[in-house]
Amino acid sequence: MLSNILFLTAVGLSSFRPAQSQSTPSICDNSTLLIDSRRVLITAQECTTVAGNIVIQYASDYPAIIEFPNLESVDGSFLSINFDEDIRVTRLSAPKLTTVAADVYISRWVNLTTINMPVLTTINRVRLNHLPALTSANFLSALETIENNYEVTNTSLKEIKNDKLLYAAFVEIFDNKELEKFELTALANASYNIALRRNKPGVEVSLPALEEVFYFEFQRISSLEIPELGRVIGHFVVNDSTVESLEAPKLQNVGLWYDPSISITNNRGLLIQNSGSLKSFSFPALEAVQLDLVIRNNSELHDISFPMLKRVTGNVGLEGTFESVRFPELDRVGGIFSLGNDEAGFNCADLQGFNTNGTIRGSFSCPDYQELPTRSSSQGESKKEIEDWLNWTSPGTGFESSRSISAVVFAIGISGVLLVL
Repeated sequence: MLSNILFLTAVGLSSFRPAQSQSTPSICDNSTLLIDSRRVLITAQECTTVAGNIVIQYASDYPAIIEFPNLESVDGSFLSINFDEDIRVTRLSAPKLTTVAADVYISRWVNLTTINMPVLTTINRVRLNHLPALTSANFLSALETIENNYEVTNTSLKEIKNDKLLYAAFVEIFDNKELEKFELTALANASYNIALRRNKPGVEVSLPALEEVFYFEFQRISSLEIPELGRVIGHFVVNDSTVESLEAPKLQNVGLWYDPSISITNNRGLLIQNSGSLKSFSFPALEAVQLDLVIRNNSELHDISFPMLKRVTGNVGLEGTFESVRFPELDRVGGIFSLGNDEAGFNCADLQGFNTNGTIRGSFSCPDYQELPTRSSSQGESKKEIEDWLNWTSPGTGFESSRSISAVVFAIGISGVLLVL
């Protein structure tokens, strides 16, 4: 009997000790786990789950590698704030972290080269900002669910790729001096914007599943893959790029909505400009453009064709050395039509039909370019201006497709759909 009692006691003690060793420190249950010293960091490294936010502040005694070896989930945000530029940390690692309920926001770690979070799949928002030495952030590829922003600014990443993420509100990729490729191959919808600005010249962009986006703006790109894009609710802009061709085979509408609270010049319509390598573009399904349609300063572009375009709400501005421009279905231009053409012998006669049949609401200029009018910055005035355009109906009959191939046609029109969000 005594031996049995001793055996059971030993078993009880053995089972008790591991449970005791698995207990987590109380700071893991804080609404904010503030890490501001190496001592606090060592304690926090025992956490498996953090009930609130992890906030890392500057400390002079941090090691070169900050690792959270046991961390699996954060019920709040994972943040860094108020870092001095001499922070020595070069690597941030959480190899078991799968979920951050709110934001991952890492900023101003100027020596950080690596963020290692290979199984992080679910967050609300990611913001990587002012991390000029960063060359690896594997969680950007692992993310499967994100409710808000996907922002990467001022890093040394060469590639940003993800084949799992279906949705993001904002996708903003700015000032990444080494970036060569940007691929979100599963992304189908961006409810606000997708924008690349001031990155390394020549970024290759692939968005093969994208169907709808609000604002769409690309700068310094060398290629753009958007085979499924059907609607751009705000504007579509390609600027200052080395892309040789643009194809949007399913794009039907640019601009179904405007926001009078935004300076109206930011609601820009369809703009393709300052891209000296561009030789061709194809928008075979495009029917309507709200606000302006502008194609300027693309020195290698000689042929323009919008075979299905019926309406442009604002102004049309074309300037270049065009040999042919074709808009066979054009019915309505809500603003002015301005065509500047340096091609010798170009004939504007056929375009006069738009002016005489009432297709163009405003003035007509060809072959000398007339600068497009500046819209009012007043919210009330800009709102009235757009609504006037929306309600205006052309008495014209459109531009026939049988016109000369050398004729240049430009116009503005808009769909009658106005979405007020």
